[in-house]
Amino acid sequence: MTKTIVSLALAALSFSAQAALYNFSGNIVNQKDLVIVDFSVAAGSSVSLWTDSWQSGLNFDPQVFLASGGTIVNADNDGGSAIDAAAGFYDAGLQFTALSAGSYRLVLDASSNDAIGTTLAQGFAYDNADPIALAVWNQPGYDINKNDQKGGFWSLHLSGVEQAALVPEPAHWMLLLTGLLALGAAQRRSKR
Repeated sequence: MTKTIVSLALAALSFSAQAALYNFSGNIVNQKDLVIVDFSVAAGSSVSLWTDSWQSGLNFDPQVFLASGGTIVNADNDGGSAIDAAAGFYDAGLQFTALSAGSYRLVLDASSNDAIGTTLAQGFAYDNADPIALAVWNQPGYDINKNDQKGGFWSLHLSGVEQAALVPEPAHWMLLLTGLLALGAAQRRSKR
């Protein structure tokens, strides 16, 4: 009986450490917006990271950058369709048969907003540019005959990772902080 309970407990622990599929989606507004996902993997994990955002030109042409310890270790612009049939020709994707254990950061953005250097801290090509709404931006891969790539929908999938979470942009943090400060001020006034 004790052996069975121990076996079940060990099985439950090993199940909770199994790699999983994470799906994230949302909308970006401007050509310079970044979507950031932090994730971790176990030793020698088979990992696939891909988008299915492009949707035959309804949305922007995505690209992804994978970083470890802040250093960009891999990037892709159009490899998503080789990973998943739902991904379009211009979707991005990376695939690893044995990704080293550790923590990683994946950055998704619009194609042509390339990393400036070999680290994420060096920034991206459009960091200092004025924001242009995707609804009016002619992305370099834009087809004037189809009037495509005008949407801001993004969809990202991570397979074989242990944990994954979206990292809020600084603008979201500022909005949250402003709201919390306003609530605090209102609460102080009501106490008086």
